[in-house]
Amino acid sequence: MSAEPLGLIGRIRTLSSDLFARAGIASRAGLTFGAKRDLFAALGYARTLQPRDYRERYTRNGIARSVVEALPKATWRGSGEVIENEDPDVETPFEEAWKALNKRLKIWSVLQRADVLAGLGRYSVVLLGAPGDFASPLPTRMKPEDLFYLQPFSEEDVSDFTLVDDEHDPRFGLPRIYKVRRISGKTPLNTQKTVTKDVHFSRILHIADGLLDDRTFGTPRLQPIWNDLDNLEKVVGGGSEAFWIRANQGMHIDFDPDTDVSADEAKKVKDNVEEYQHGMRRAFATMGAKVNMLGSDVANFSAPIDAIITLIAGATGIPKRILVGSERGELSSTQDKDAWDTRVQDRRTDFVAPYIVQPLVDLLIERGVLPEPSEYQVWWPEIDELDEQQKGTVAGAWSNLNKNAGGTVVTAAEIREHVLGLEPLTEEQLAQIEEEKAAAFEEQQAAMGGSAPVDGEDPFASAEPKALAGKAPPLRGQLLSSDARMQLLRSTSRRSGA
Repeated sequence: MSAEPLGLIGRIRTLSSDLFARAGIASRAGLTFGAKRDLFAALGYARTLQPRDYRERYTRNGIARSVVEALPKATWRGSGEVIENEDPDVETPFEEAWKALNKRLKIWSVLQRADVLAGLGRYSVVLLGAPGDFASPLPTRMKPEDLFYLQPFSEEDVSDFTLVDDEHDPRFGLPRIYKVRRISGKTPLNTQKTVTKDVHFSRILHIADGLLDDRTFGTPRLQPIWNDLDNLEKVVGGGSEAFWIRANQGMHIDFDPDTDVSADEAKKVKDNVEEYQHGMRRAFATMGAKVNMLGSDVANFSAPIDAIITLIAGATGIPKRILVGSERGELSSTQDKDAWDTRVQDRRTDFVAPYIVQPLVDLLIERGVLPEPSEYQVWWPEIDELDEQQKGTVAGAWSNLNKNAGGTVVTAAEIREHVLGLEPLTEEQLAQIEEEKAAAFEEQQAAMGGSAPVDGEDPFASAEPKALAGKAPPLRGQLLSSDARMQLLRSTSRRSGA
């Protein structure tokens, strides 16, 4: 026997039960010893967090800002492309229309901002400005110029929404009407005006990162590390205050008991000391009193800070060198960098393309803003795996391969192109280099009392070590096999830390 359809009350309970369950989990966080000990209360941790809390910490805490922005900025860096034909010399009408639309509306930039905003709450939205009332569906047929703008909003500015409660609807449990709020700024009366609009879901691109069993609410990026950020501010704030107190040494004014000091003289000494402390004078005189500087140890709180940063890096999966913005002049860990690059690439293909870019492109195609393509794909630029210091290290290692391998493993042109990323040398530049080499060799031979080689003679023949006499000549100019070359290149790159 089939189950009876859910009534309105039952559907509402189905949609809201998971929210109540999550609220119950949050209320039990930090309770130990059978709920007899509340660690959150004892350590001052907030039990319930709101989007405003995430925004304020993002605004005032540099590590929190790095956590929120690191993945989105790495993901969208270099901007992607929406292509129909992989031939770069062919631009289809679809590609041309997308390129023009992206140039006018700055689509990639807007989506990156929306991605950052999604991390400041459970989701963010992008409002599609188009003809018609906001509460009505997006027009079925539009022209490119009918798409006026793309405007991102954080969860903080989406005050509420109405969910689809029909269990047979493909959008069951998803928002149907959004209530989008915008603060318009100062009015002539120096007050802020808030405007709230009901917006139909077809005019909204919904972005939620970190989804698990929910299609609407993701996980704020600062939520898992909120307590660690509290600890960081405690250590940094408390340690800084301790440093200030201890670094500013106190004074002990010891008056000679055998000296009769009047109240006016004692006050004068006190005033002189205060002026000294506040930098108004750097010396003062006393009569009948001895000044003893009180020593103190300067607080060193670098170790606990590093421990907390390590916890935050581990919880977020962001390497410390990216989180804090430096690696103290050392090459970063190859393993960490490879893992980070892989995570960024996976996020592009598994989240951003299918859940942000493609839903927007599909909607624009459906409404006629973009022409119908045969098919399209989202293309991302390759991640530049080496920084300048690493490129120099790898180039130096590659340049020694020919000598170590006894054959030509790589050429100078390959090092320029594949490692340093430089343009190939022109014929004129190559000729000039050869002329300079020949001139330098002639100058060296003249200084050594020798003579320049005749045409056709190897200028380096006389430089062969005598120990090689009678042996087979070195494999100068002989290319190793492709497999051998690639094996040597990979091993060299790993040893150089690239």
